[in-house]
Amino acid sequence: MERFYKIGEVAEMLGIEQHTLRYLENSLKIKIKRDERGDRMYSEADLDTLRLVLKLKEKGLNTTAIKLALETAQDSENSQELALVSVQAENQLKEMVSIARRIIEQNDELMRQNRRLEERMASLEKKIQERNLEREKKIDEFLNLWKAEQESKSRSWLSWLRGK
Repeated sequence: MERFYKIGEVAEMLGIEQHTLRYLENSLKIKIKRDERGDRMYSEADLDTLRLVLKLKEKGLNTTAIKLALETAQDSENSQELALVSVQAENQLKEMVSIARRIIEQNDELMRQNRRLEERMASLEKKIQERNLEREKKIDEFLNLWKAEQESKSRSWLSWLRGK
């Protein structure tokens, strides 16, 4: 959790007056977070910025030069962040491409398996059809034999004589 400091704490930590902090904030356009009452809330990053400002003032830089230095530092941080985001985006893109390739490979394998299953099913269906035809053929042969036997039983020599 980030810690925030009030203006009095920051002034004491940096060894300067509160009005100097307000002056630096206004003249250098430093954005300081405020609470619901409007009181300044300085973060560690704000303290680092103010320490840098005080060092630059000690070296004799005026407010305009310090402002320019802060903007350059901010631009440098932004470009570093942008480069980091770009690298992260590139890594994510590479990972997505890798995942897409694996999905395509898995899909191709599933398609091959599906084709093999379809071929096997077609083969099994053909065998079932052949067996059914064989069974029907045997049933027809059996029925023909049975009819022939029935006809031979009903045509005994007596019935044959009577028929004449």
